[in-house]
Amino acid sequence: MKYLYSLLLVAVLFSCTQPASTSQTPESKIQASDGEQFYTLNGIKHWVKVKGSQNSTTPIVIVHGGPGGNQYNFERTIGPKIESFATVVYYEQRGSGRSEAPEDPNDYLLQTLISDLDQLRETLGVQKMTLLGYSFGAELALRYAIAHPERVEKLILSSPAELSKANMLVQMQGFYAIGDSTLKADLEQILKDTTSIEDKYGRVWDLSSSEVVDRFLFLNPELAQKNRQLWQESKLKNTGLMAKVYIKHNKADLVEKASGLKTPTLIISGVHDKNGGLHTGLALKQVLSNSVIKLYENSAHFPDMEEEDRFAADVKIFTQEK
Repeated sequence: MKYLYSLLLVAVLFSCTQPASTSQTPESKIQASDGEQFYTLNGIKHWVKVKGSQNSTTPIVIVHGGPGGNQYNFERTIGPKIESFATVVYYEQRGSGRSEAPEDPNDYLLQTLISDLDQLRETLGVQKMTLLGYSFGAELALRYAIAHPERVEKLILSSPAELSKANMLVQMQGFYAIGDSTLKADLEQILKDTTSIEDKYGRVWDLSSSEVVDRFLFLNPELAQKNRQLWQESKLKNTGLMAKVYIKHNKADLVEKASGLKTPTLIISGVHDKNGGLHTGLALKQVLSNSVIKLYENSAHFPDMEEEDRFAADVKIFTQEK
């Protein structure tokens, strides 16, 4: 009997000293393996793609811009470099890219997009995500972190900009700076009209050719051409519905709402960004107490493409810092 008791005691002590089973899944590791699938979030089928799952990191969820854009270009440019060191989750917002559109064309409110993103987190089976948002996606990622700070490990905001009336004027100024005499004359007339800023903004975009838009978004013309070729190759369209709802309900309160957020945040802004400008990134740096801003001297609105290697290196260093 004493012998049996001794064996049981040794077994208990041995089990207490063993490391936790490696079969347990840490809260930061997603359940899914690499591949594409559709996740139903708030009743809408969302396109989702996982890459780099073998890295077993806290997932970096890529939040695209637009509003109403898609992930196609990001996947095929900077994407693989980030996938080499991290688990990356691409998803396309409702009514965007390869995701299903809601029946109601007004069902694109920011709080709904935030809820979709949180349901994605739950479906992935993680308590925390790192969010990498670019352009409008930077605002969406930041607003998610404001609503759920305990669910975001780190934030990466690339070319952050809120589509406020002030930023619409920044964009119109950007078009004027690169325009020829005809475009400048048209812009001057639009600015003199007694219509709303929102109306002026739409008219400026409507009269700008694809070549002008390329110069507006990129410093490097070769990368602008590559970006446009990928757009055409994807055959994915932006319906404009999300942007319409966004502009209607925008309160221009992003910087105010972000004040005091303590989530570790990396802000990346291209010095030549005529679309988002530098003002939002610089303002966020002032109110986000745990943030750093990096200015990319050879980039406009897409530093992830124009300074791809530097972008990937900065993301790697930032996400792997303890």
